[in-house]
Amino acid sequence: MKKLILLTLLLPLFATSQIINTDSSSINFGVVLVGETDSALVTLTNAEPGTLNVTNIKFYSIYGEVPFSAAQTVFTIPGNGSTSVWIYFSPIQNILHNSTMVVQHSATSGHEAISLGGQGRFALSYYNSTENLNEQALKIALKARLTLGQTTLSYSAARNAMFMTIDNKRFNGQGATVNTLECVYTGFNKTSYTSRSDAQNTNPQFNTEHTFPQGFFNSASPMRTDIHHLYPTTNNSNSQRGSKPFGTVTGGTAVTLGGGSFYNNTTFEPRNIQKGATSRAMMYFVIRYQDYSNHFSVQQNILKTWHNTYLVDSVEQRRNDDIFTTQGNRNPFVDYPQLEKRITNFVANSVTPSVNGLDVLQTSINFGTFFAQTSDTFDYVLVNTGNQVINFTNFALSNLANLSFAAGSGTNTALNPGEAIEISVIAASLNSTTINESLTFSTNLTFPRNNFTIPISGQSVVVGLNDQELKNTIQVYPNPIQDNVYIRNEGSQKIDIRLLDVAGKSLDVKFLNQNGSYYLPAKEIASGLYFIEISSGDQRIVKKVVKQ
Repeated sequence: MKKLILLTLLLPLFATSQIINTDSSSINFGVVLVGETDSALVTLTNAEPGTLNVTNIKFYSIYGEVPFSAAQTVFTIPGNGSTSVWIYFSPIQNILHNSTMVVQHSATSGHEAISLGGQGRFALSYYNSTENLNEQALKIALKARLTLGQTTLSYSAARNAMFMTIDNKRFNGQGATVNTLECVYTGFNKTSYTSRSDAQNTNPQFNTEHTFPQGFFNSASPMRTDIHHLYPTTNNSNSQRGSKPFGTVTGGTAVTLGGGSFYNNTTFEPRNIQKGATSRAMMYFVIRYQDYSNHFSVQQNILKTWHNTYLVDSVEQRRNDDIFTTQGNRNPFVDYPQLEKRITNFVANSVTPSVNGLDVLQTSINFGTFFAQTSDTFDYVLVNTGNQVINFTNFALSNLANLSFAAGSGTNTALNPGEAIEISVIAASLNSTTINESLTFSTNLTFPRNNFTIPISGQSVVVGLNDQELKNTIQVYPNPIQDNVYIRNEGSQKIDIRLLDVAGKSLDVKFLNQNGSYYLPAKEIASGLYFIEISSGDQRIVKKVVKQ
């Protein structure tokens, strides 16, 4: 559902900071189902006559995925105009998403951070109990969910269901016209068998593979009869796998009948088409039951890799559905493979590894040129990209004569994961002043550092001094600049002219003299905001001009 919420972001090019209305500094998408997308419209307004360039709208990842995005991230906003951008929320996990988007732009003020939030939810209500959980709490919730409603089948009933319906290509949607059973390790198809007994006793004989070997749990039920980890295999490949852990085999022996599986004395490697299903069967088993004899723990890493490399296909999903119909529970890692990202350790007590991360979007604060006798605000944005709270303390400015913190800034702050801090610094001056100072603060981070020093620069200019003689004899036109910009001097005094950019830097251009007046061809400069400084002795005036 598209949200027609207009978030008006004012992005002035000069002399004032960005402003977001307090009721639109965040977007809350509410509940959105995983696999669906919701959207909200953000309108960015440029309050100055010069063109403004949005250079990026930056988003951040959650469990390795980026759930928020924008229809466009690079664009221009015309002078005194606006541009609307759709922001999208496409959740991957059934968790509460707490994140930030940062609008980066060419104005001489800080970037703008907008808080993003939304609750992801799985469409299958079967997994409602897992919402907003991770690590050990998620494992506990999954175990309870998988246990609830599970029917313990007899071994004969479980194998009959496998051989005659669940893995029978005649009945499981794979289009066979006769009973057809495929060995998951060799790819060999047994056809036209009449019963499970027929399949087991005619060459090549078929057997039932326990992906988690039943010898480790003494062939006890319900583990022995849980179809989620049972697969049809030939007798030979079943024996060749035995109870070996899964892994990569180099220079091993191919299973009888070939097909892509290999083994040696210690390890078994299933063919690629089975690796994903094998890993998900093993993850299901240890969550539903336990890791008997530490069999899973020694292969956890390779199984996770296979899980993320060999993705769920329609055959595996159909098998999961059919098993649910037969024994009453599901494999969560088939339905929602992304759940694996929220479990660091499937065997031991699972705890999220501590990650400290701080995105330093700008290495300095540059006010550029601003008017004396006014104030300018720079919002210095930092984003917590880790999973631990960051504490900010000891805020200080090196010179309080021209710098100060805006209300609410410069105080000790705890920043939650996914959130942004805006350190608002105000520059003000009564006279023409060059600022070369710094902002310092401390954090509880150990990497990349815990103490930060951010350089601050800027130049205040006096516009419209009461030097009446110079002021009354100088005309600057036209504004906005068209073909040329002209400086007409109707007095007798000699004048010096400089063209400054918004950062206060003098540009290397030459004003041409024409009968006592001066002009600059517009082709000499790009579109944007400029200042023309005109001085004569101790008199000085500055005129703001725009090249469109």
